[in-house]
Amino acid sequence: MPTSPDRSLTEADYQSAARDLGVDVAVIRAVTAVEARGRGFIDGTDLPLILFEGHHFHRLTGGRYDRDFPGISYPRWDKSKYKGGRGEYDRLRQAIKVHDSKPEPALMSASWGMFQIMGFNHAKVGYGSVVDFVNAMAESERNQLQAFVAFVRAAGLADELKRQDWANFARGYNGPGYKANKYDAKLAAAFARERVRRQDDMAGLAPEPERAEAVALQVALNAALGDALPEKLATDGWVGEKTIFATRLFQRQVGLRDTGEADAATLAALGLGVEPTVPQQKVA
Repeated sequence: MPTSPDRSLTEADYQSAARDLGVDVAVIRAVTAVEARGRGFIDGTDLPLILFEGHHFHRLTGGRYDRDFPGISYPRWDKSKYKGGRGEYDRLRQAIKVHDSKPEPALMSASWGMFQIMGFNHAKVGYGSVVDFVNAMAESERNQLQAFVAFVRAAGLADELKRQDWANFARGYNGPGYKANKYDAKLAAAFARERVRRQDDMAGLAPEPERAEAVALQVALNAALGDALPEKLATDGWVGEKTIFATRLFQRQVGLRDTGEADAATLAALGLGVEPTVPQQKVA
C-alpha cells in the first residue's frame, strides 16, 4: 500500500526544492531514489522510515545501557544490529523505555524519513526540539524534503549537488564509508536515468525506460572502469559494441561470467541493482 496522496511528494515539491538549492530537478529525484528508494513511510503505515543508530544512543547516554541492552546501545556502528522496517520502531521504543521514558536521546539516535536525517540534527534543519522535528517528519514527505534542503545548506553541500560532484556529496552526506556502498556511483547513475526521463517528458516523447536504464549502465561502467577503458562510453542510451565490450571487461574484473549482458549480478556489482541500500553510519 503506497503512502497516502496527501503525504506523498508532488512534482511541485521537487521543483521547489530544486529552485531552493539551484539544481536540476533530476538531482533531487536522484538523491530521493538512492536514499530511500523513493519513499518516506513504511508501506501501509503512517510511520516514517527510520534507522535506529545504537552507537549514537551510546554516545548520548554515556554508554550506561551497553551491558544490559546490547541491541540498542553499543560503542561503534554495527550494521548487524538493524532489524529494518517496523523492527526499527521496536528498537526505538525499547530505547525510550529504558531511559526512564524520556524520549529525546532515543529520538535523536534515529534517522528519519526519505533522506535519513538524524534526529540530533533537528536544530540544523530548523526545529527547536527533536520532538517537533519527529512530528514534522511523520506529517509528510514534503516536510522530509524540506529538512533535506535545510541540511544540505547547513552542511555546505549545495555546491557539490550543483556540480553533480557525487563523490564529495556522498562523503559529506553519508560519511567516509560511502565508497564501499557505491553511493557515488548510485547517485551518478540515478541522476543520468532521471535526466533522460525528464528530457523525454519535456520534449513530449513517450517514456523510454530501456534507454534511461542503458544510460545509467553506461555512466556506471565509465565510473567503475576508469582508465581501464580505452575511451569513455558515450552516455547516449544506445547499447552497441563498445558498451558490450565494457560490460564484459567489468564482468571479468569482478569475477563474473563475461557475457556482455547487463544481468542482475552485473547490475548489483555496479550498484544498479534493486536490492535495498545497505545501512551505513549516517552523517546527515
